[in-house]
Amino acid sequence: MKTSVLKITGLLFVCVLAAAAADSNENAGKGFESMGGPYPDDPRHVHHYRLDNGLEVFLSACVDEPRFYAEIAVRAGSKNDPPDATGLAHYMEHLLFKGSEKLGTLDYEKEKPHLERVSELYEQHFNATDPAERKAIYQQITEESTRAAAYSVPNELDRTYSALGARNLNAHTWVEEVVYKVDLPKNCLEQWAMIESDRFLHPVFRLFQTELETVYEEMNRAQDNKNRIISEAVAACAFKNHPYGQQTTLGKVEHLKSPSIRKLEEFYRTWYVPNNMAIFIAGDIDPDETMEIINRYFSSWEPRPIPEQKQWQEDPLRGREQVTVSYEGEEFVLLGFRTVPFLHPDRLPLLMLDMMLDNSEAGLINLNLNKNQRVQSAGAYPMIFNDYGMQYLYGTPKEGQSKEEVEALLLEQLRIIRAGEFDDWLIPAINNYFQKSEKAKLEKYSSCVPLMRDAWLAYEPWEDAYRFLDQMAAVTREDVIRVANEYFGENYVAGYREDGSHNPPLVEKPPLPDINIDAAAQSDLAKAVLALPQPDVAPVFLQENRDYRKLQDERGITLYHTPNPYNDLFSLTFSFPLGTRQDKRLAAATNLFSKTGTETKSPDELQIEWFKRGSSFNISASANDVVLIILGLDDQLPATLALLQEMLEHPAVTEESLETMKAVTLKIQADLRKDPGGLMTALSSYMAYGEESAARQWLPADQLKALTAAELQELLRSLFTYKYHVLYSGTMTPEEALRLTGSLCRSDAPLTDRLPYYQPTMRTPEKNEIFFTQREMGQAHIAIRYPGVNYDPELMAQVNLFNEYFSGGMSGLVFQELREVRALAYAAYAAYQPGARRTEQNTMEGMIQTQADKAPEAINAFIDLLDNMPLSAERFKQARETLLKDFAFTRTSFREIPALALSWERKQIEPDPREKVYQKIQQMTSIDILATFHKEHIAGKAKLISVLGDTARLDFNALGGIAEVRTLTPDELFIN
Repeated sequence: MKTSVLKITGLLFVCVLAAAAADSNENAGKGFESMGGPYPDDPRHVHHYRLDNGLEVFLSACVDEPRFYAEIAVRAGSKNDPPDATGLAHYMEHLLFKGSEKLGTLDYEKEKPHLERVSELYEQHFNATDPAERKAIYQQITEESTRAAAYSVPNELDRTYSALGARNLNAHTWVEEVVYKVDLPKNCLEQWAMIESDRFLHPVFRLFQTELETVYEEMNRAQDNKNRIISEAVAACAFKNHPYGQQTTLGKVEHLKSPSIRKLEEFYRTWYVPNNMAIFIAGDIDPDETMEIINRYFSSWEPRPIPEQKQWQEDPLRGREQVTVSYEGEEFVLLGFRTVPFLHPDRLPLLMLDMMLDNSEAGLINLNLNKNQRVQSAGAYPMIFNDYGMQYLYGTPKEGQSKEEVEALLLEQLRIIRAGEFDDWLIPAINNYFQKSEKAKLEKYSSCVPLMRDAWLAYEPWEDAYRFLDQMAAVTREDVIRVANEYFGENYVAGYREDGSHNPPLVEKPPLPDINIDAAAQSDLAKAVLALPQPDVAPVFLQENRDYRKLQDERGITLYHTPNPYNDLFSLTFSFPLGTRQDKRLAAATNLFSKTGTETKSPDELQIEWFKRGSSFNISASANDVVLIILGLDDQLPATLALLQEMLEHPAVTEESLETMKAVTLKIQADLRKDPGGLMTALSSYMAYGEESAARQWLPADQLKALTAAELQELLRSLFTYKYHVLYSGTMTPEEALRLTGSLCRSDAPLTDRLPYYQPTMRTPEKNEIFFTQREMGQAHIAIRYPGVNYDPELMAQVNLFNEYFSGGMSGLVFQELREVRALAYAAYAAYQPGARRTEQNTMEGMIQTQADKAPEAINAFIDLLDNMPLSAERFKQARETLLKDFAFTRTSFREIPALALSWERKQIEPDPREKVYQKIQQMTSIDILATFHKEHIAGKAKLISVLGDTARLDFNALGGIAEVRTLTPDELFIN
């Protein structure tokens, strides 16, 4: 959200205009001009510039960390894809990570003829219709791509950024935009400009064939996504002409397999021009210096005329239109109402209406449907684009409830708003919620960039965008009722997802070029970028009594406290030393607590009271802890804790609410038996722990049904009889915070020590094992796990080095070998995970999701990578330097400090252990250290491999060739 502002007086407004004019005059002849800002009442102090070539720049300086976050956006997304070649915008996103004429190549002049031949062959393939001819052409593409790959430096953009200390390197494509993102140390601004200007001015679409396979893996993943399936079906019905409904971001399957590089080049020439793009940077920067660098590197980019954005006219929806899709698992209802585009004046009242429906706490859906358990779950969200908007309402039926009943309940919430049957407190409370959210966002430098970017993409001037909160405050009750009646009548799309078979397309795995990654290979541009000086910044480690305080009262309640230097928002966590491993009833007890009322307040009234005070809470039970998190305003903390005390000491729950909670719990557990994520989690856990796995340790159904409200309420109250921890960040003193939070415990006597920490021991197999569960799906989900030694702080430097070397984002071995070289997956991950306690095992964890017919190849490749990790002195050096930069340029948020300090206490290590790790890594200059760690802790270990997939699509016999396969059913994985 944007920010609340004061009214600008006429005199002040004149001063602002004068300052802007002076700024513009000052920049005259420099190659750029000021377009406005910073405005006196803009808390982010955004500077807006435009280069002579039309490239716009938005800058916001703040010094939370010695870093900056940058995005470069293009006003061209999937709606701009040609109808006969959908997915182009998304292809472009992927290919702009492949380098340029100077980056990602050892000799572009020698590489170029092969790339041109690849492009010609793809055109032939695009136009060919005979299957045999297409197959022959594809073989030629593979051969020519192999020749081109001999000159490439795969993943060099990612590796160069990693060497600079980058994090969160990524991009996204959506209907209106493609956005490229990176977070860097503050001393890398010029390096960023060198890379990005070259990236966009001189791109080369190399390694095209393997990247297309990666994109297809992304498509496979999407086709197994139950929520994406229903949302795309509803959009297609709502927009019968517009690409919002007729073209998806990933494109059509037939287009993915018949791409045209010429069309990609045309898309690039049309839309990737400076007068259609913008740069957004926030962080520890100097705006003047930043503009000088941007102008120097980007001003040579020639502008070109931009085509006028095409307009698609949609006829009004006529009555209720239904669309139904099938997917094995929970049923679902998604209602879509067409609304207005971004710049329409009704956007703000419609956003208020959305929050009145669902603000996660006290909206009509939150109270009437979720709190009162009239459905399993429900909510609402808007999607507002440049040409049209949509408002969605969704719900999941309870056991025995029809989709039609859920639809009727959702529509009833709209009727309440249309009739004006809502309380006057709701709109002001939502505006207070916006204000609180704005304060929280101002704590983080990177939060400004999406706000600037979204405004620019929608053609909204920043001087309007940052006044969002004032504009929302002007929305009246009458405005909301008016838009509710105008846009939420009988014309809408009803999407139903029913429990049934879903068969995504089956695609044959094609041949791919041979690619070798030489970690020592570097282009001249990468060498030049890394040769630029980077002034050192010393790391900052935490110190007790400087950065945080630890207090304990005579009863054994321990407080970790950090002051809030930004605002009056507190965050408060109670961590109780009792979890579901000690008492399985705690999951039900915490669930019921979130639905409780008191002797004087109904559950709805209680939730409204929390929301009015700007407070919220969440309680959950894990294996060894119950965690209660409360967020709010410091001046409301005493009253908030009084509400909590009332809920604990005087709870009121109806028998109907208790029984409904039990039924919903069993329905959710039943749905997990069919859900790919739920099945994979249960399978991987069972493979490792057998009967001690989490899903086998749920409270049995008969015991759940026998629970009473009284015993669950007493169980929650008993938490305060144990020595517990309190984590607080806010404006109160440590002594005041301990006194106030400690008042929830009514006992003056010393509290009970925590029960022993319980962690099941992971099985150590004698040889590789595969556990398999059948699920109809396009991809196979694969997990590889095996145990290591118990947590040892002396190993942490080596663990950090191994993880960075082996799986450090896009520059790690896992990404490069399994995705970049072999195109086996869109998502692949691995890490050596330290235990949470001294007595807990470390574990090696790996994950890959791949097209089912590639599963055996993916498993073999992953095992080979784990056992025979390639050793490269250059890659080791880069991993080490990346880690050292991360230590130097990362600052721990004040809100993260208490939990970090508690984790050190639980591991029995002195604060701040990261300083010792940093010093050790500084001394680790030989790759022999990594080789020794790999040999002792990673290589040659017998592995526990779990596979979730469809036997109709994967080669089950090939799995048996890897290891003995044991097939398990959902009944064996879950207790209920």
